[in-house]
Amino acid sequence: MPTAVSTRSRCNLWAIEVEASVDTDVLLEKLCDDSRLGLSPDELVELLEEADLVREEDTCISGMIRILRLKDAVLVQEQTPDHEIVIRIRPTVEAAQEFVAARLETYERMWDGCGCKVDYSEG
Repeated sequence: MPTAVSTRSRCNLWAIEVEASVDTDVLLEKLCDDSRLGLSPDELVELLEEADLVREEDTCISGMIRILRLKDAVLVQEQTPDHEIVIRIRPTVEAAQEFVAARLETYERMWDGCGCKVDYSEG
């Protein structure tokens, strides 16, 4: 039986619940169809229990940003300033590393007062 991770799209584009959790295969399928999904804090805990941690960085502005491997998929998990937890799929660990490096560079510029902002709906 596949491992389950609880998840629900923030904008309710989909919601499949089986005893308050979603099969990780379904999660990965939905991520392939939608570049970004929102998770609750409890859902994140479940995801972190199932996934392998590749990299974790404290942004010092907007929580942790992580690269995770779940089965054959590479995921990036980040948090918005409004505390929304977001996951995205990336084709390779290298692509995820590039995404994280770009985010951290933006956060560094924000820390220095550049006035720039992160658009969490893109990426």
